[in-house]
Amino acid sequence: MPVPDVRIRTLAEAPLRDGDFVLYWMIATRRSSHSHALDRALELARETGKPLLVLEPLRVGYRWASDRLHAFVIDGMRDQAEAFAAAGVTYLPYLEPKEGDGKGLLEALAARSVAVVTDDFPTFFLPRMLEAAADRLEERGVRLEAVDSNGLYPMYATDRVFARAVDFRRHLHKTLLPHL
Repeated sequence: MPVPDVRIRTLAEAPLRDGDFVLYWMIATRRSSHSHALDRALELARETGKPLLVLEPLRVGYRWASDRLHAFVIDGMRDQAEAFAAAGVTYLPYLEPKEGDGKGLLEALAARSVAVVTDDFPTFFLPRMLEAAADRLEERGVRLEAVDSNGLYPMYATDRVFARAVDFRRHLHKTLLPHL
């Protein structure tokens, strides 16, 4: 089943290119299943007949970086490596040795890609990071799509802001079923 359009935001407008692979830039939904972003990247790979390359980077120089958080992500990377190897998908975990060493990695891989698909996540430093990446990739003619895998109900399925939980629950009860 295709990823619903309501979950996909095109951040850098560009046509699909004749690249070597579809790049999934895994930055929030760090898992090898139950990810609409991964599903979307696989859709594009099938559609174009190109392989999928999964890049899972871990930066070191951001606010709130900690050994505890990084240990959690690195443990997950081990699991991802096994799962993607079993599925025949190329997986590139990247642990930044020191702050700034990863600069340019996304652009270098994107330059060889059909398109870049990533996770849409509304908090932390990720919205600013996506905005900056979108500007850089659009300048280079590379399509960037951000895909919402944050919950059962898509973030952009409503244009309303709910001041009370009871109002949101009523809305959800009426509108959730098509998204399941």
